[in-house]
Amino acid sequence: MKIATITFVLCAILTISMSGQKAKKNIAPIVSSSELTYNSKVSASNLASCNGTLPNYTNGTTSISGRVASQDFDLNYNAYDCQAADDFEAPGIGESTICKVSVIGRFSGGGFAADPSSEIVVELFVDDGGLPGTIIYTENFPGTIDDNNDGDFILGLTGGPELMGGTTYWIGVQAILNINGGQWYWDTATDGNGNPYAWQNPLGGFGLGCFTWSPHTNCSLSPGPDLMMDISFNESLGTNSNSLETAVKIYPNPANNQFTLQTEVSLEKLTIYDLSGRLINNVDLSEMKNEKTIDISSLTSGVYIVRVNSDQGSIVKNLLKQ
Repeated sequence: MKIATITFVLCAILTISMSGQKAKKNIAPIVSSSELTYNSKVSASNLASCNGTLPNYTNGTTSISGRVASQDFDLNYNAYDCQAADDFEAPGIGESTICKVSVIGRFSGGGFAADPSSEIVVELFVDDGGLPGTIIYTENFPGTIDDNNDGDFILGLTGGPELMGGTTYWIGVQAILNINGGQWYWDTATDGNGNPYAWQNPLGGFGLGCFTWSPHTNCSLSPGPDLMMDISFNESLGTNSNSLETAVKIYPNPANNQFTLQTEVSLEKLTIYDLSGRLINNVDLSEMKNEKTIDISSLTSGVYIVRVNSDQGSIVKNLLKQ
């Protein structure tokens, strides 16, 4: 009788223990938690312009209750892996690179400090009809960059592509964080800049559809329409040189099947991009004298970006193909 009682107690303890483990394993992530308290102090960081010549792109008016998950979970929760992104317009008329990105978010649970392997990944995309398109840059940062573990952090990019002024791009920020650390949410903003923020959940764990990039309004997510961020830029060296600007002319503009490049200085090359930043044509100008005719008969009608390089720097001009 005593042995049977001990056996029963051990089985009961084991059952309770296994039940607890199962419950923990089946914790479901939440796409937008209302349990997180609103912090009235949340605001854009107002980053100083990195080299003082280009304005920042800022979404700084926080939505009181808006936030959205953007997280790569551990293996048991892969179905919930999701990503948020918002668009921005590169400043100026020449080329620039992103220097720093300030992101405003918040945690449920212990945050990055609870997961030593945690990371933050930032990705840049070209615009594809109002949604993120091709990835043009990725960089990972350790979770410790959020030094006070409050869900806000500043990412100093160490590289990144040259962005064409006046062109729309997208930036995605995602926490790589085990469920033991809880969840990271990106705060939404009400500024109304550009397109509404986009979201995707490729394996559909949240049951909202949006298996590929979709406007957040299609996914029944927190209103925005933007995500809280402040982007600071560096102007690319030599871009927008006034002397080169006056020395190089493109005509006619608008053009049909060709245009003429005219200059009084030595040039190196000419490149043509579409508005998504995709390279269309690259022309060697090292042997050019005063004029050169550029064939654009194969291009579809629309606006293109023409970059002309010399040993003095580079300039960027918009070209309308009729």
